Amino acid sequence: MSEDMNISEMLAEQVNRLFVDRINRQMWVDAESGHPAVALWSEVEGMGITLAMTAEEQGGAGLSWADSEPMLRVCGLHAAPLPLGETAVAGWALSSAGLEVPSGPLAVSTQQYRLDEQGRLHGRDAQLSWLPLAGHVVLTAEREGVSFVCLVDAKKGSQTQVDTLDRLPCAEWILSGVMPQQFATAPLALMKETLRPHIAVLRSIQMAGALARVLELCVDYANTRVQFGKPIGSFQAIQHMIADLAAQAAAAQVAGLYAARQIDAGNPFQAAAVAKTLVGKAAGRAAAIAHQVFGAIGVTEEHSLHYYTRRLWQWRSDAGSEQWWAERIGFQVLDAGSAALWPRLTKPIQA
Repeated sequence: MSEDMNISEMLAEQVNRLFVDRINRQMWVDAESGHPAVALWSEVEGMGITLAMTAEEQGGAGLSWADSEPMLRVCGLHAAPLPLGETAVAGWALSSAGLEVPSGPLAVSTQQYRLDEQGRLHGRDAQLSWLPLAGHVVLTAEREGVSFVCLVDAKKGSQTQVDTLDRLPCAEWILSGVMPQQFATAPLALMKETLRPHIAVLRSIQMAGALARVLELCVDYANTRVQFGKPIGSFQAIQHMIADLAAQAAAAQVAGLYAARQIDAGNPFQAAAVAKTLVGKAAGRAAAIAHQVFGAIGVTEEHSLHYYTRRLWQWRSDAGSEQWWAERIGFQVLDAGSAALWPRLTKPIQA
């Protein structure tokens, strides 16, 4: 086992132990009521976890996407009411461009902004997750065909609260002539790219973690809920549904890891298109199965299931739904022409 893999597994285990001890239903309720987990964030930041993907020159651990995948998946496994994944990705983007990474929660916009000749930003993000909690936003902007990575004070511009399925902090954000605190020419990995593919991969990995927990909840409930004198898990119909759910969860985890490796290989579009299309469908199917297994109890405020399924439904749409990404693949195939279709289908996947 390589040293990098040891670091990756130790980080994931560290985050998992912390979340097992700290995250509970009341923390989810508080976060959805506008009361963020400030104390937990302080612990996470104090342990240096937010800098996992930040380059070593900027004070981070310099972990790759593949090395960080287990930690990002743990965030989904616990439905962590923190922008840990977004902050880690923001640190990766900023440090890749040679920019300083600030402390505090960071949000990441998936939209492309315009940087004018005076160095001011113009643009709009209709649904920017964690904006009301974030101190800064990381985004990409374009000026005369050149891409830039920018760090912007989250309080600049105009914010309007947006209600989402997961009920977590989210707002529309409009910039009109706002000066970024820092900006630099985008590195090769982000040239002519927004951060949409990277957030799509983050959401795919988080969904894989949430699906693993939904599977655990369903298996436990099926083994303990007694109907007609025996556990419902002994009924063949329930067994088939849980087997289907297990398959969806396993496929999602593989797709998330594949996508992380593709970003490391410099293929963010391929990463996002494959992962978001597959994992989005898996999430929809798995959530439906879970609520069938649990029945009405799964949607009650007292139960934990809906905190996961609502996040799954929200994350499916974030950074492009599976339909949106499937269309992008279709457009790419059509643009390449019919002669390129067979080689594209038969070319070995480089993972």
